[in-house]
Amino acid sequence: MAKFRALLLAGGAIFALARAAVAADLLPPAPAIEPPPPPVEFSGWYLRGDVGIGVSANSPNLYNSPDPIATAAPGYYLGTPTQAFYNSTISAAMNFDVGVGYQLNNWFRFDVTGEYRGGSHFQSLYVLNDAANINTGNPTQIADFYRGNISSWVGLVNGYVDLGTWWGMTPYVGAGVGLASNTLSGMTDQGIVSYTVTGPVVTAGPSGGYFSDGSKTNFAWALMTGLDFDVTQNLKLELGYRYLDLGQYTSGASHCLGTCGGGVANYVVSKNDLAYNDFRIGLRWMIGEEAYAPPPEAPLVRKY
Repeated sequence: MAKFRALLLAGGAIFALARAAVAADLLPPAPAIEPPPPPVEFSGWYLRGDVGIGVSANSPNLYNSPDPIATAAPGYYLGTPTQAFYNSTISAAMNFDVGVGYQLNNWFRFDVTGEYRGGSHFQSLYVLNDAANINTGNPTQIADFYRGNISSWVGLVNGYVDLGTWWGMTPYVGAGVGLASNTLSGMTDQGIVSYTVTGPVVTAGPSGGYFSDGSKTNFAWALMTGLDFDVTQNLKLELGYRYLDLGQYTSGASHCLGTCGGGVANYVVSKNDLAYNDFRIGLRWMIGEEAYAPPPEAPLVRKY
């Protein structure tokens, strides 16, 4: 009897193992593991573009060339004449640039940019006073109101030091050197000449004219700082400040209209540099390709 029970137990165990084996054969295969996306390898090269607005960093310091006082005929000014420019201003300028650069490592990069700046308006009031008019012997005054437009083409080679990345933000400092061609265009001269006859001021007549466009090419330099933000793996948004010095500028030759005298062309020239505080926003696109990743092997599925 005991042997019969043992045989029954052994048979049940064998039957259970057989059922388990069949069930294992019917189980679905284990899910395949998705391979990670192939890494992106960057060549180091990048393209950039920026737009911004520049606020004039200083007031124009101007002079007339040739100097109307120094070059006047002897005895033309009977008194001791004085001259000066007043309320000289340059309005804000819009600017945009494009460029190509190279990221050497995590800390240093450089690029070459070409830039256009425009929309900046120039104006100034020039006044010449003399104690005695050559014709009447009475005090005289000549006033000229100048207005024009300033634009620039700028080419710079820039270097930057990235100061580390935190939460996708990278502060940087940089400097640039290059050339700037500054043009003073559309310049007009609205003037008036007055002198005293018997007490009240009498207008001798309007004067003025216009100036040919004038351009001057100078050494240019820049200092900059800002923040880079990671938009995607290879696209960065840049917010920056830049101090940009573009050198001097000049008008073209004057052309007299009305009752202006002398008949000699003159030029309005800057003594100090054209400089701006620029506030800019830009994008930097890192050039790269996806690296080759071999297809993953099929996962090993074991059946129990």
